[in-house]
Amino acid sequence: MTGVPVLPVLVITAFAIVVTILRLFFVRDSAVDRLINRALGLAGAGMLIALATTWSAVPVVAGHLGAITGFFTTSAIYGVARMFDAGSGRGAYRRQRRYDLVALCGSVSIVLVNLAVVLHLIPVELSSRWHSVCSAISGLPLAVSGFLLMRASLREVRSADTPMVERVAYGGLICVGVFWSCYSVALVVLYGMGVRPDDPGKGLALAGFASLAVITTLLAIPLARMAAVGLGWDRDSRDCRRLRPLWSALTDAVPHVALTPDDTPREPAERRYRMAIEIRDALLHLRRQADGDHDDVIGRRALEILRGAQLGLPARSSADSHDVELRHLLALADRWPEAELAYIATDRSGLSAVPGNR
Repeated sequence: MTGVPVLPVLVITAFAIVVTILRLFFVRDSAVDRLINRALGLAGAGMLIALATTWSAVPVVAGHLGAITGFFTTSAIYGVARMFDAGSGRGAYRRQRRYDLVALCGSVSIVLVNLAVVLHLIPVELSSRWHSVCSAISGLPLAVSGFLLMRASLREVRSADTPMVERVAYGGLICVGVFWSCYSVALVVLYGMGVRPDDPGKGLALAGFASLAVITTLLAIPLARMAAVGLGWDRDSRDCRRLRPLWSALTDAVPHVALTPDDTPREPAERRYRMAIEIRDALLHLRRQADGDHDDVIGRRALEILRGAQLGLPARSSADSHDVELRHLLALADRWPEAELAYIATDRSGLSAVPGNR
């Protein structure tokens, strides 16, 4: 921590702790999520201890507490990397117990060495040396974790099924993985040159804090998505709002296509899918009646507006995928208000004047 500005470290630490707390409440469904939360929380605690080491009257004790926290942080990180690289959580709990046992052994060794110092069995210098050795050794599994993270992320980036936004996130993980590997190797090399791993210098320390800021930002993405869904800013919610005028008009015209309503909370993607199905069924019903007589005034008006809205739109095929069909319905929904106004302007009476049955 020598020479490291305190303010950026405090900001990054607070960011990591806030994200950890939020994830503990909202992102904890899977085993990997819970392990990630544990690793991030321990990393935040380790940074707090590192700050305390700078201001503490007994920096040696604070440093040793930081080493113990670092053991379990590395254990959790390695478990996450192994699970991420394997692509499944099979056997993860059993493996993680082994990793935690190794971390516990390292922590016990720190405690025993400190106890030996208190009892004047060994000199203080030997305790500090052992602390440095443990810090350097704990960097080796971090280096392997970086490699596993980089390999798994590269696999996802190369996959044709990975969306562009996710590829950017995986690119960030690749950078973090490369840094972890290089950082750990650098600590071992510096230790061989006589530099303490817990104080590698301002440059490496700042780089380590920056990597934590990057990984914390990536781990905050699920929280940002949940906030966007709650506020209706996500793509699925926006699509639902775009489809609603068309859906409302067509289900008023052909009410029997509406599925039975229920009070079950639905995700925006589920609501969009349901609306698309009901719109499609209503369109099929209206097209089947296109050449017949219509006693239903609402249905006749809907059909006329539909013909106006479809002008200029490319014809669809029954073999189109759901995504292609959805894009077509969104384009139709965008044209619907204008087509409805044009229909009203022709003095045929507007569909919007008919009360709906919502």
